[in-house]
Amino acid sequence: MRRIRAGDSYSVLLVAIVVAYGMMAVLTTSQWHRTIEGAVFGVVLLLALHTSHIRGRWIQVAAVVVGAWILLNIVQSAAGEVFEGAGSVMSVLIVVTPLVVLSRILRHPQVNLETILGAICAYLLIGIAFATIYALMDHLGGAPFFAQGDTYDPVKFLYFSFIVLTTVGFGDLSPATDPGRVVVSLEALIGQIFLVTLVAGLVGNMGRLRSPSATGVEQPAAPDPADDDG
Repeated sequence: MRRIRAGDSYSVLLVAIVVAYGMMAVLTTSQWHRTIEGAVFGVVLLLALHTSHIRGRWIQVAAVVVGAWILLNIVQSAAGEVFEGAGSVMSVLIVVTPLVVLSRILRHPQVNLETILGAICAYLLIGIAFATIYALMDHLGGAPFFAQGDTYDPVKFLYFSFIVLTTVGFGDLSPATDPGRVVVSLEALIGQIFLVTLVAGLVGNMGRLRSPSATGVEQPAAPDPADDDG
């Protein structure tokens, strides 16, 4: 617990992301199960921000957004409403979180195991962020996002997003509109650039100290020899 409170515990965050993702495959698509999944994922986002040293007012704002999202899901489930659209409340937070994680690991003064795991966490969160964008395009675009018809399901959007991010290639799902194809192409490019440049660069510099200019951390100035005269 002390390590989690201190931050930079990306090994814990990675486990939490995998568990949250796995829950979607295990639980059914009932409204209450979706509410549980939403609550768990909200906690994962807060953990990602906390371990990336987001403190004070910003983490409080994020906690309020997550709490409101969970409450909305509970109200919808209790009222028997269709589980649809509640994720819009969290969209901005979901998209911003991988950027926050990247900003933190790029400021590590030394590339270590937690830095590499942080990059993997950011990679997974990017896939989740694009899945959220696709779901919003499907919900707000007035037409199904997928060419295969109305398949609004969070699991399908996550599955499709990671297929695109890893550039495996389209199989049973593909985008139906030009805006969708543009965003899908962007995710595919990000997925390749991320692995080839960022992750490969971090692994190649494992254990090395990074320059203060690269991390943004100022080092104390060297003493002036003239101060010792006299």
